[in-house]
Amino acid sequence: MACNDAWLEIVSAWHDGEATPDEVARVRAHLDGCAECRLDRSRFRLLGDALRSAERDRRPDRTSPTTMLRPGRGRLIAAALVAAAAVLVVVPRGARDGNRVVVDELEARHLTAFAKAAPCDFESADPAAVHAWIAEQFGQEVEVPTVPGARLLGARSCSLSGATTVSLMYRRGDEPLSLFVSPPKTATAVENARLARGSAGCTVARLGAAVCARQGLFAVSETAGSAMAALEAN
Repeated sequence: MACNDAWLEIVSAWHDGEATPDEVARVRAHLDGCAECRLDRSRFRLLGDALRSAERDRRPDRTSPTTMLRPGRGRLIAAALVAAAAVLVVVPRGARDGNRVVVDELEARHLTAFAKAAPCDFESADPAAVHAWIAEQFGQEVEVPTVPGARLLGARSCSLSGATTVSLMYRRGDEPLSLFVSPPKTATAVENARLARGSAGCTVARLGAAVCARQGLFAVSETAGSAMAALEAN
């Protein structure tokens, strides 16, 4: 975690290209003596790399410039990103494999959504209301599970492997939790089937989030226990 919220905001703005020249000069000088903020700067870079890697993987022309996904608000306050990156995820060592592009994109979509002030496109704690919104927006019947110990926040539209899909969003205690519907006939669907066949059903993404799979769904959270709880509730 950055040494304080003010520096975290400036580091975040620098990463998004929104810091003023004065802020850039100040934060560069500050990083020389602050290991915490240097670590957060590295985490922002890793998150950007994960998103750019996913974009490059599905872009037909590999020479085209890559645009990083931007959050909806002006400055990204990345408390959710920092918290998720700082947690030690308990997943068997053998589960640290798989299609890294898909896994890292899932983590990146999860982290950037929860770093926004309003992460959901549709906010509701009522599963029936969220189900109805998804049916209207996507023409899909998606079960909205009640996850033990978790509070439903709502749902949002997102992109995985270049295809539009839906994500359900929860908090389990203080832990952010995303449940993604895997788009059919994509690299995401292939990885879902492969990971779901494994004995653990989980892997660890680049910044340390647990990514677990089951029957066309992915769950992403700080710990494998929360991710598996979401899948088992479905």
